[in-house]
Amino acid sequence: MQKPGFLALILVFLTGCAQYDNKRGVEVSWSPEAISGFETGVTTRNTVMTALGPPSQVISLDGETVLYYLYEKAKGSGLILIVYNRFEVDTRYDRAVFFFDEQDRLTDYATHIVEDID
Repeated sequence: MQKPGFLALILVFLTGCAQYDNKRGVEVSWSPEAISGFETGVTTRNTVMTALGPPSQVISLDGETVLYYLYEKAKGSGLILIVYNRFEVDTRYDRAVFFFDEQDRLTDYATHIVEDID
């Protein structure tokens, strides 16, 4: 085989495509239906953890406890060439935060769920 043909063949094999799919955190269980019964001043930390499972983080603040639930999903694709590379990643973050007082009663909460990126 001639050197230019061999070099062209090597260049073809050194290029490629890539796909990326990554999921991290707690599976989303904090849908509006799942938390519809939660009431500030009434719902306890144990009730929330029983309904949603263990959180991603437990944060201790001055006189408060915070349960932080996070789910991260990233998808991407890329083109890998010798002199040019391109990679795109679309990441979504679903999260829920629940605040409890010293008696483990719910004082406030917020949730956010992003539509699927499929």
